[in-house]
Amino acid sequence: MIVARRLTQRIRIIRFFLTIVLALSLALCGWEKAIADTGSQETMGAWETIPMPAQKDRMQSVHTTLLPNGKILMVSGSSFRSFLKKEKKENGEYEYKFVEGVDPKKQEYFNNSGLFDPQTGKFEHIPSPPSLLYDEELKTKTGNDLFCSGHVQLSNGNVLFVGGTGRYYPGGAFTGSKWLQLYNWRTGEWSKLDQMKDGRWYPSVVTLQDGKLAIFSGLKSGTPNEINPSLEIYNPKTQELQYIDLTRVRNSPFNTLVENEDVYDSIDLYPRIFPLADGRLLITGDDAGIAGVLVPHFSRKSYLMTINETGWGEVSVSFEVGPDRIETSKAYGTALQIPDSEDVLLFGGIIGTNSISFGRGGKTEGFPEGSRVAKSLQHWISPENSGEKNGKWEILSKFLDKPRANLQAVILPTKEILVINGGEFPEYKPIYEPLLLTPDDNENGGYKKRSLEKAYLPRLYHNGAVLLPDGRVFIVGGNANRAAIEADGTVHVDVVGDPKTFFSFAKLTNKSGEPEKFDIETFYQDPQHYFAEGDKEPFVPTEIWQPEIFSPPYLFKPGERPEILSAPDTLKYNQSAIIQVKQSTENGSLVLVKLGSVTHSFDYGQRLVTLHQQKSSDLSMSNSMPMIKLPEDETLIEFKTPTNAHLYPPGYYMMFYLNDIGKPSIAKIVKLEA
Repeated sequence: MIVARRLTQRIRIIRFFLTIVLALSLALCGWEKAIADTGSQETMGAWETIPMPAQKDRMQSVHTTLLPNGKILMVSGSSFRSFLKKEKKENGEYEYKFVEGVDPKKQEYFNNSGLFDPQTGKFEHIPSPPSLLYDEELKTKTGNDLFCSGHVQLSNGNVLFVGGTGRYYPGGAFTGSKWLQLYNWRTGEWSKLDQMKDGRWYPSVVTLQDGKLAIFSGLKSGTPNEINPSLEIYNPKTQELQYIDLTRVRNSPFNTLVENEDVYDSIDLYPRIFPLADGRLLITGDDAGIAGVLVPHFSRKSYLMTINETGWGEVSVSFEVGPDRIETSKAYGTALQIPDSEDVLLFGGIIGTNSISFGRGGKTEGFPEGSRVAKSLQHWISPENSGEKNGKWEILSKFLDKPRANLQAVILPTKEILVINGGEFPEYKPIYEPLLLTPDDNENGGYKKRSLEKAYLPRLYHNGAVLLPDGRVFIVGGNANRAAIEADGTVHVDVVGDPKTFFSFAKLTNKSGEPEKFDIETFYQDPQHYFAEGDKEPFVPTEIWQPEIFSPPYLFKPGERPEILSAPDTLKYNQSAIIQVKQSTENGSLVLVKLGSVTHSFDYGQRLVTLHQQKSSDLSMSNSMPMIKLPEDETLIEFKTPTNAHLYPPGYYMMFYLNDIGKPSIAKIVKLEA
């Protein structure tokens, strides 16, 4: 694989460079200091800041997806920027007025899509789909802003974007777009697909075992801030959609009373939903909702939904009310499915309100009593592991080191979990230290925790994190508030909320308390340089444009990385296959990790499954080939592919080989298909 060879060369160069650094450290600082410096990376990991993109390529990444070619697709649509009206006064000075929203007829305000190549560090701005599309039924153009859409990678690697912003209303109200857009990763082209029956803003998209997609929730297209109480099943092969009204289905959340309350439950925006081994879907109750939408914030319900196929290609659904959670529903926490398991973990999030402005500036007045950001870990234990028909919930209310909202949880090839990004409030007080969770049955919650090396830049609302094929983690984005854009395309990020004028430019001082005008280059050289008037925390711009990459501690373990020399491009379910590995070890492991696709603190792609293996240095590559003798440092490994397409749906995965100390190879990207 060309990419793998290039990266291997780069790693060898880096390793040579580190050897020189170590030698210099020995000469200048002595052995103990040199060992301390190199040893810290093995325990704490290391950060690298990607050079700032050119002005034309700078953008926020609200929707971030790893493509099968190893590049990162970044999309943000309008980015929810305000329009900055600039008027010249009689004295020749300019006066600025902040106006909510941007003109949907101005495509340049919505043209925020790009590709990042981790191998070269280069950004490439690419065209976005049109912000308005003609609706044949309504005989008018309707909104097609990909901001806050749902997105998921199809089994062929293309990325489907579902809905998004139909229209923005002053005061923070939205309607959803009906459109489906497809990004073709091979050609780099966008294509318009069909329209859904109703709009979806903040929907969740779940991949099913046959490659179809279940589309949940989102805001409707007609009335602002009204939840779409339906499910649509999309078939990528036929491009057909089937609509199911969940208000007509018994035991659905929309027909289930919240305990001790005279109110029905709901499926809130961006719901955290997971496929289970038996084909059911677990609706956890957590979400990434917004203020002003009528949903109960005190529900503890979870649900299990079954999709029933008919003989005519149609589907019906049925619901079971699942076990009650110990904690009420939370917004802007993160969630994942435990590697090699259907068990689900929920981390952090906001309790008592869905408002993203909760705690902004450190202020929590005016929100419902008891509103807070959680430190909790909630664990849904599967029927197999709990003995309960619909599983059961457990909780550790003080699991995280700090309260965290807008955090990410990245599954690493070692089966560790990297909790990263976010803040003690959704848009305030960023947390820079990643938390590494290492599986350990002797620890509360099943994980040993430790803090890692601090990040350089703050990452609040709308941040993203995805695992790369070389084992590093790509970090991008972050909103502390809403940026403002001028008619000529100039974007201002030194903006704060203002109760009198909607927004205003921040009045800033430096660390010495001296007034200083905001300069973007100064901020990126020293992210703690500025302080806003009346705020003791460093000022965070409304958008963060510079990505970072984090190298977890396993990349600094001693010795050479193992290397996958050859592997199949395509894998079939429940079959045997063979790979050739250099520098394998007696107790190594082989895993598949699904390509990440993240937005609003939730990765709709990631899964990890261990491939059971047997190894022999003398296996033949196929039944028709003679036995071959390999060099001593090379091994053929036979493994069994996954059997359960519900838990591990068809699509592209990263195949990592890990040696006996947990040092991973560079991944081979493979396609798993029926």
